[in-house]
Amino acid sequence: MPTSGTGTVRRFSNGFTLLELVIVLVIIGISLGYVGPRLFTGFSSSNLDKASRDIMAVIQFARSTALTQHKTHYLHFDIDQSWVGVYPLPETSGIVPEMIIQRELPKGVSITGIKSPYQNEKEQGSMDLKVTPEGIVEQGVIYLEGSFGKIYTLMIKPFSGAVRVYDRLVGVTYG
Repeated sequence: MPTSGTGTVRRFSNGFTLLELVIVLVIIGISLGYVGPRLFTGFSSSNLDKASRDIMAVIQFARSTALTQHKTHYLHFDIDQSWVGVYPLPETSGIVPEMIIQRELPKGVSITGIKSPYQNEKEQGSMDLKVTPEGIVEQGVIYLEGSFGKIYTLMIKPFSGAVRVYDRLVGVTYG
């Protein structure tokens, strides 16, 4: 044992006490318990957020195009292939319309259903929502599902075409 100049014995403390280690582990555990779930949720909902923004952008594009061209346009939602597009009302019947714009939803995000007060609910196939030359967008509800079963509900407001996004399933009934 080393001694000091006065002859007393000095003790060297080269490690941590058990109490110090336990306190540090508790702080790390609390931090991970708080931050971990938020990071996990953030990763799973980021694609849903992007899909929501893409759909809102397409709706606003359809509305502004219908207004500037003074022509009816349609929002086309392909449920099976998970994409959304815009096409103008064909001049003559029987002509397959050409999409002006088409956006695929991000990987891992799918359209699980669309509702409208003027059409039957769809869970497969496709559905078109009308945008009038005055910029009035047909009311509708779009359900998106992301990874880990996370669901977003997008409600299209009539007239303005504004979209309200809910980060959960919101049941809507028309009739």
